[in-house]
Amino acid sequence: MARGGSYDAMFAKFFNSTSMSSTYKPVFLKALLDVGDLEDESKAGRIVGRQWLRRSDGRLFVDLNFIAVRFAKYYWDMEYRFKLRQSNSGNAAILGAIRRMHSPDEKPPTTRILAEDHMSEFRASVIRTSIKKYVLDRLLTDMPRLYKKEGANEISLDPRITRYANQRKALLTHGLNYVMAQYLEKINRGTPNIAKKVGYNPNRIYRPPLCPRAVKEMRRWQESCCFYCGRPLDSRHVDHVIPFNFVFSTDLYNCVLACQRCNCKKSDMLLHRDRFDEVVERNQHRSDYIRRQKVAYNERSYLLLYDTCISEYNGDKTFFKPA
Repeated sequence: MARGGSYDAMFAKFFNSTSMSSTYKPVFLKALLDVGDLEDESKAGRIVGRQWLRRSDGRLFVDLNFIAVRFAKYYWDMEYRFKLRQSNSGNAAILGAIRRMHSPDEKPPTTRILAEDHMSEFRASVIRTSIKKYVLDRLLTDMPRLYKKEGANEISLDPRITRYANQRKALLTHGLNYVMAQYLEKINRGTPNIAKKVGYNPNRIYRPPLCPRAVKEMRRWQESCCFYCGRPLDSRHVDHVIPFNFVFSTDLYNCVLACQRCNCKKSDMLLHRDRFDEVVERNQHRSDYIRRQKVAYNERSYLLLYDTCISEYNGDKTFFKPA
């Protein structure tokens, strides 16, 4: 098996020359890099799916369930947080399996839940219809010698891959995210912040707050009333007019203060156009203050962002229109 330099060469070739019809291969590689945690004593005992890793005859054997858990987690988050199309056809097999499992009122499951026994049939479906059908052989064309197929549901690696993955994980993950972002930008035209979404980690906080001064100023504009229903504000809920999971940023021109009731009811819905026009009008009246914010405001771009959200994210979902 290749040493570190050869691994570098394999990944460099993948980054520079691979052709993709979906994001399957880089997501598989990101999942595989988690074997590097075996080299870290503080992480080794907490690896989700540790039971699917074993050493034998001088090699590391990885049951495909280990990959399936991480593979499914990525797509589950992308589908139900950001609704990014993952292939030109728009009907990646993994998404069909996820849609059959997902309840609309539930958050995406954690990797620990995906590794539990009651998810075994789902993992088997992911392995059969996505990983084995579209990745396992095709990735070896790009990266021969990275692993060997063993039996029905295992691959084996040179044990040195764990040290390599541990040392290079952050760098390689950035590279894989870059490859995916480049591909996804081609099939999600107009969707903002794709690179940040590809690198999404559910254990981090991604919603940066507005500065207290801007919140105070908005409260004055709204005369301490909810922007949506007009009732006195019972709290300072900053609501993203165009949903945060689409814009993936917090900018004053796209924010209003809402009461708890309206904020919870609106949730991740897109504001109805009639009320959205009121936000645009507000931005016109407060243009001097908004122009002084860190992010430049352009009304034409904001209107285009609204229309793009309809086509790329909101779709046929109900629009939020408070009474």
